[in-house]
Amino acid sequence: MSEIILGSKIVQLIIALILVSTFLILGSTRLYSCVRAFGIQSFLLACVAGIVAYSTGKNDIYIVALLTLVIKAAVIPYIFIYIIREIKVKREIELYVNVSPSLIIGGVLVVISYYLIRSINILSELSSFALSASMSLVSIGLFVMISRKKAIMQMLGILIMENGLFLGAISLTYGMPLLVELGIFFDVLIGVLIMGILIFRINKTFESIDTDMLKTLIG
Repeated sequence: MSEIILGSKIVQLIIALILVSTFLILGSTRLYSCVRAFGIQSFLLACVAGIVAYSTGKNDIYIVALLTLVIKAAVIPYIFIYIIREIKVKREIELYVNVSPSLIIGGVLVVISYYLIRSINILSELSSFALSASMSLVSIGLFVMISRKKAIMQMLGILIMENGLFLGAISLTYGMPLLVELGIFFDVLIGVLIMGILIFRINKTFESIDTDMLKTLIG
């Protein structure tokens, strides 16, 4: 019984660190720092998946944890860093919403998610905490997409949302069937590669990855 309680506390701590990594992304104007924070977030998600696999005895979740570690924590950040180095962009130049208001809005989203999920009385403490964190990641990822001008940050916003959905699935339902998980990882990787190519094209055409420049294509 004490081992179960200890495992639950460890999972809650890791989920809390996942939320902290999201706020690191909100509070940073350096693209390198944002990409590293996303890599840390994905590594922590892999840890959650590993703990769930150990607790449930499901070997296929170990494979999901390994794929999360390799693809999300290593391969995707490497692709982002490669893109940043090639197009020579290191800093967010302009934001739709500045850093301080972004952190405040992120905190408000976390509080709203927490109270919305707490109203569901049938959930256990761990499930409630995990689902509220999952909802927070999805809402903050959406906010990152609409509050940042750089295409790379908007890509990160999408991936943060996907991490939130993954956290909810792995914590509450102990993951989807392995074949479905493999398909999702493949889709995410291919999506990142395609978006990376688009960023190179945007940078080549406008000498910038500011998505506001796309408005000049109207008409």
